Amino acid sequence: MQLDIMLFFQSVRSDFLDVLMNTISLFGEILIPLAVITIIYWCIDKKKGFVITLSILTALMTTQIVKSIVRYPRPFQAYPELILGDRISTATGYSFPSGHSTLSSSFYPALYLAFRTKVLLVVAIVLTIMVPVSRLYLGVHWPMDVICGTIIGLSSSILFARIADDITKDDASYRRYSMIYGIAAGIVSLVFTILLTADAVDHTAFSDLASNAAIASGAMIGFALESYFVRFRISGGMGKKVLNVAIGIILMVLVLILLTLIPMPHSVSVFVMMFAAGMWVSFLYPLIATRTGLMDHS
Repeated sequence: MQLDIMLFFQSVRSDFLDVLMNTISLFGEILIPLAVITIIYWCIDKKKGFVITLSILTALMTTQIVKSIVRYPRPFQAYPELILGDRISTATGYSFPSGHSTLSSSFYPALYLAFRTKVLLVVAIVLTIMVPVSRLYLGVHWPMDVICGTIIGLSSSILFARIADDITKDDASYRRYSMIYGIAAGIVSLVFTILLTADAVDHTAFSDLASNAAIASGAMIGFALESYFVRFRISGGMGKKVLNVAIGIILMVLVLILLTLIPMPHSVSVFVMMFAAGMWVSFLYPLIATRTGLMDHS
């Protein structure tokens, strides 16, 4: 049955659909959610940015844990003579569940649940459906992969929308939850980074888990540190906010480039860069910005 569905998508392939599905698949990758969350956290609502981040990180790490256990091959790997794989560079790790489906269904619904606008509802519905379809069309996931990934993502977005008020009801709860989550994710990432560096575990199974846990650790510890030591306040007009986002992202890119110049084993380099990226958005840039007057103190 699954193979029949995959063969159907192979039979309707065309140049137009190739471009369309590759474009839709982009909305299930980390860059767009990362940019949107950064804008929300720095410029719109800190607590909502925090809750949406929680939804994505929890869903992605859940999916990566399942991937590392099941280790199911992708369609284009299982049937190379029948299924053409496209956008293979994004098909890291094993097939089940789909990471793109997980990300899209944990981010766009969480975005809608945070702001409750009709436009975001339409976006959430369309992309929660179409990103999984694009992965089937591109031959990189089975139907059960995208179904399971979507269930994990939706469950995460709904869960954190329901408990958001409890987590963020006061500074103590917010800090405690952030720090515990961040330390736990950091331990997971460090353990697998060490094992990957020593070639003691399957790289395909655990590389993505290690990197996702690293960015989760940096972001969540950063949220707690920001609440303790920075406490920036969202203020100013559109011009000031655009300036903050532009400067913050440019500086982050420069920092990450500099980190790549430090000689380290690949797995260690990935850990450092992912941890730094998470920490930059949640803590380091707000710290710099409040000290330089780009952001206001609470």
